[in-house]
Amino acid sequence: KVEIPDGLETLEATAFSGCTSLTRVTIPASVTQIGDGAFRNCPKLTIHAPAGSYAEQYAKENNISFQAL
Repeated sequence: KVEIPDGLETLEATAFSGCTSLTRVTIPASVTQIGDGAFRNCPKLTIHAPAGSYAEQYAKENNISFQAL
């Protein structure tokens, strides 16, 4: 599990790429940019974030499981 701190605005490209055991990441509404491939090869991942957030949009566009907070 990873919890991104509130106030962070950007997750860099490939930040968690290849973390095959990562199952949950909580992303606050403050995150408005997620780099390409930030969660590439994370097959068990579910992104937890506020409904309507950028993280929700990113999850849907990248076929990543999403759970609203």
